[in-house]
Amino acid sequence: MAVKKKNNNQSAKIVVCIMMVIVVSLVLNVVYLGVTGKHLVSGNDIRNYADERGGRQKVETLYAKRGTIYSSDNEVIASDVKKYKLIAILSKRLTADKKPAYVENKEETAKKLAPIIGMDEDKLLERLSKDTYQVEFGSYGNNLSSLVKDKIDALNLPGLEFEELTTRNYRYGDFASYEIGYAQALTEQINGKSTKSIIGQMGIEKIYNEELSGTNGQKIYLADNNNYILPNGVISETAPVSGNDIYLTIDTDIQTELDLQMKKFTTAQKSDKATCVVMEAKTGRILAVSNYPSFDPNKRDIENYVDLFLNEPVEVGSVFKAFVYANALTDERLNLKATYPSGHYYYKVNGKTVADIKDHNYGKGWGSISYEKGFYYSSNTAICNMISKISNQETLKQDYDDLGFFQESDIDGLTSTAGVGGYKRSGNRDLEFLTTGFGQGSTMTALQLIRGYSAFANDGKTVEPYLIDKIVNSETKKTIYEAKSQYSKQIYSSKAVKQMLDLLSGVINIKGSTGYTFHMDDIRLIGKTGTGQVAKDGKYRTDNYYTHSFVGLAPYDDPEIVIAYWYQGKVSGNANSSALIKAVTRAALNKLNEQSVKEVETSTFVLDSYTNQSTDFAKKTLSQHQLIPLTIGDGDTVLEQYPKAKTEVSSKSRVFLQTNDTNITMPSMDGWSRKEAEAFASMANIDIEFDGIGMIYKQSVDKGTKLKDGQKVKVYAK
Repeated sequence: MAVKKKNNNQSAKIVVCIMMVIVVSLVLNVVYLGVTGKHLVSGNDIRNYADERGGRQKVETLYAKRGTIYSSDNEVIASDVKKYKLIAILSKRLTADKKPAYVENKEETAKKLAPIIGMDEDKLLERLSKDTYQVEFGSYGNNLSSLVKDKIDALNLPGLEFEELTTRNYRYGDFASYEIGYAQALTEQINGKSTKSIIGQMGIEKIYNEELSGTNGQKIYLADNNNYILPNGVISETAPVSGNDIYLTIDTDIQTELDLQMKKFTTAQKSDKATCVVMEAKTGRILAVSNYPSFDPNKRDIENYVDLFLNEPVEVGSVFKAFVYANALTDERLNLKATYPSGHYYYKVNGKTVADIKDHNYGKGWGSISYEKGFYYSSNTAICNMISKISNQETLKQDYDDLGFFQESDIDGLTSTAGVGGYKRSGNRDLEFLTTGFGQGSTMTALQLIRGYSAFANDGKTVEPYLIDKIVNSETKKTIYEAKSQYSKQIYSSKAVKQMLDLLSGVINIKGSTGYTFHMDDIRLIGKTGTGQVAKDGKYRTDNYYTHSFVGLAPYDDPEIVIAYWYQGKVSGNANSSALIKAVTRAALNKLNEQSVKEVETSTFVLDSYTNQSTDFAKKTLSQHQLIPLTIGDGDTVLEQYPKAKTEVSSKSRVFLQTNDTNITMPSMDGWSRKEAEAFASMANIDIEFDGIGMIYKQSVDKGTKLKDGQKVKVYAK
């Protein structure tokens, strides 16, 4: 018995060894086949054999997801959206397991499909009755959402297939469009094969195309003679790698408010061009930027390809005077109480008057006044007297260079033009040096202005503006780039900066000063106004067409923001301009300081992800945490939520749940914020028009009304 047991053990060991040899051989053969395309034992070229037999391998490109662009408050600005095109196969064909892969019952298909895609049943049947391989359904079958696709799939009708189309979607439409830019789907020829890619064409989408673009993968199948994929026919698969996500410094609330105010302003002021930018004064983070005219990157309705903020240098007028004063104060050459004769300044060459420079009140002036009042009244002759008799012109020119005027620069790769320093041209340019001091004869961009004025918020140093806060690996969530504030050398002394803050405050807050229209009772805004002539065909226009500008800081005690704008047109006056600046200043400061406001009795909750959870479960969970769930559609599964997962919300906050159903009715938006209304509109696929600022109190569509795709709804806020 012992001998028999020993023999059995030896037999078992032999069997195990044989099995191990077989397994190792199979693994080696698979690896060798994958690398060389040849069979390890026989040496037969399997890859060539497959090619000679008509290409029995079927290759599917697995397209990488382009990175998402987010705002600083984590709202999606630009993202990939999957749409579907419906195709009906009419030619008889069978799947690998001999089932119909074509429209078998045309009448049944037309009857069930028509109400889903909104097409007339008879016309749909007529199309399905054509003698052709396949048919499409025009606008009825294009750009279908995943919800519509799921409904069609649920019919289980043979022969209906979908072509997946990935497009770039810009949720807010016209929203810092020149800076963000746009990307579009293009077809490229790579190694003789057509490959579809979303490629950046403008702005950050273009500059950071490599960072945003992922790496496509592929799946290789074994197919039969009819090119149908065989069961378990996957030969190899390489997963796609998604692109990196970009987080901007732009805040959606501030940007939305700026866009709204710019629309009102340009309409009321009848301006041809305008640009406005808000920057966090201490860091250089651009919180909002708006140009007029602009465009919607979803429509690409572009009239002008020039980014007015970065690349439209203009003669800005008296806002430039601040830099002449700051230089003379830093050099301790200017006594603000010293006086000069206002009204006219006669620029002479060899004793002959070449130019009569007048103050803006047609040369009337204010008699003999102090340089302090000259700043409040925006006196051109104050600048001329200062530059010609008081300033050190060499240190002033050096300041212009250190401030970045008349030099090319860039923001995160977006280039900005230099403008022209008129005094830098060859020959005697003393007159241009004088006129540059009050913002004429030289041109500069809004970028240069906001950078220059940041010196008055940073103890005499400028901070470099920037738009990209960080770049994050979309899969690992690891930050691969994070912006840091960059400062210039010390340009102005601390004493001079304090004096400049007082001067800028006087312009806005002392009655009789040129900027008093911008005075705010609740916030101590400071700044400077300006008016510049506009050149055309080599000479200044004479039809009352000017550039009007403003640069300000707030609050006076410790500036948190710098705001700058200019516009061009024939309509003057600061009433509309001041309304724009005041509204945006309030919005920016409120947003920057909202984190410090705490309501003691309000509890908070960090949202989980409810995507793919049951609607009932999500509603129950949210209600348990004193939150208000609002479902969009009557579906039983959550497809999307707002706010996103991991967002901290306070009790009684609304949480929107988009479900897998398109039966959407209009809710009451009474008391909703603009952002909540926009979130609902995005999920319900409706178009909301806003009238007013603040909380919504009225809507054009009654509660309970069934909504249609693209339906327009107007809401009123105050």
